[in-house]
Amino acid sequence: MKKYSKLHLWMIGIMLLVQATIFNYYWPSFSSKTWEFHFHYWLVTAWFVFLIIQPYLAVNGKIEKHKTWGIIGFLIAGGAIFTGFSLLDYPLRLIENLTPDRPGPPVGFYYGTLVVEFVLMAAFTYAIIKGIIHRKNLKEHSWWLIASAFYMMMPAVGRGMIVFWRATLPPEKLNPLLITLSAELIYIPLFLLFAHKFGKLKHQATLIGFLLVLVRALRFPIGSLEGVQEFLKAFIQY
Repeated sequence: MKKYSKLHLWMIGIMLLVQATIFNYYWPSFSSKTWEFHFHYWLVTAWFVFLIIQPYLAVNGKIEKHKTWGIIGFLIAGGAIFTGFSLLDYPLRLIENLTPDRPGPPVGFYYGTLVVEFVLMAAFTYAIIKGIIHRKNLKEHSWWLIASAFYMMMPAVGRGMIVFWRATLPPEKLNPLLITLSAELIYIPLFLLFAHKFGKLKHQATLIGFLLVLVRALRFPIGSLEGVQEFLKAFIQY
C-alpha cells in the first residue's frame, strides 16, 4: 500500500497536463462546440478527478467511501465511453470543410485520426472492464485504471499540439508528423515513468499502452488507404 500512498498526487499531475494541453482547443471556441463535445470533455475531466479521489480514499482507510465512489466512477466512465464513440464522426465533418488550396494536414490524416480515436476508445473501454473484474486485487485494479488515464489523455494532448504548432509555425510548414512526434514525446516518457514507478513495465495494460503508440504512428498510412476511407464513410453516418 505504501507504493500507492502518493498516487493521488501523481494523478493530479496527469489531470493538470491534460487540462493544460486541451485548454486552448476547448475554451476559446467554447460556444461553437457541439453538445457531444461538451459532455465528453466534462465526463473525461470527471474521470480524472475520480482517479485522484479514489486512491486518496483507499490509502486513508476510507474503504466504504471508496466502494461507493467506485460505482459512481464507473457510471462516469460509461458516459465518457458513450460520448467518445459519438464523436467519431468529427474528423469526417472536418474533411467536409477542406478545400484543395487550404494548407494543413492531408485528408488521410483525418481518416487516420478517426481510426486512432476508435482504437483509443476501445482500449479505454477494455481497461475499465478489467478494472471492474480485478476490483478486489489492488495492484491489478489500480494499474488498469491508471492505464485508462493514459489511453484517454492522447486526444487531448494531440489537439493541444495542433493548437500549439498552428500558433508557432506558418500554415505551409505545419507537418502532421511534427504534431504526432511532439505528442508522443510527452506520452512515452511519462507512461514509462509511471510503469517503472509501480513495477508494471511488463503488464498487459502497459503493452497495450505502447501498442497504441504504434497505431498512432501509422495514422497517416492507415487513413490514406482508399478502402479504409470508403468503409469509414459508409460505416459512420453523420
